[in-house]
Amino acid sequence: MTEEKLEKIFEFLKIAEKLKSVLRYNKLTTGRKESAAEHCWRVALMVLLLHQELELKLDRESCLKMALVHDIAEAITGDIDAVLVAEGKASKQEKDKLEQEATEKIKSTLPQETGEMIYNMWQEYQKGESQGARFVKAVDKLETLTQLVESGYKIYDKPQFIANYADKAVDRFPALKPVLLEIKRRLKREFEKGNIEWQEKYNEL
Repeated sequence: MTEEKLEKIFEFLKIAEKLKSVLRYNKLTTGRKESAAEHCWRVALMVLLLHQELELKLDRESCLKMALVHDIAEAITGDIDAVLVAEGKASKQEKDKLEQEATEKIKSTLPQETGEMIYNMWQEYQKGESQGARFVKAVDKLETLTQLVESGYKIYDKPQFIANYADKAVDRFPALKPVLLEIKRRLKREFEKGNIEWQEKYNEL
């Protein structure tokens, strides 16, 4: 590896380090905000575990790559809250545009082949057309719900949004429905602890 390529890799890592400081909607069980880097790590871990246990006929390495880079643009854009987009307070089109530009910038910092690999994995995830991308997208939502269960009902300021958060993504990768059902069982218990109404429609997948 040349000195020039090493410099490019460390420049990329310097950008990626910012994900450790990008805070998400979720809180950890300690009470502090979760970082995007922590979320990406556990998405990758869940991809590894669920790929193994469900005996999926998908390229595991490709899925892990997507999991690791799926939020890489946020190192530049920050986290654009999904709740704000769902409520129309933030534009999905503008979010997509900013993240596209950010990922292109990140791509340009790396050696050409490596940059294209990162960019292509990110694009595959964004398009959500391949089975691998659908799997990782669904796991992304499931990890978020898992964190919400662990953190507890006290942070549930948008209960209806939370309860249905993963439904569409899992519907596009049905093998994960048993996982979502288990998470919803746990989520329902948290709703009950907080005297939050659990509507019958939340059970539908």
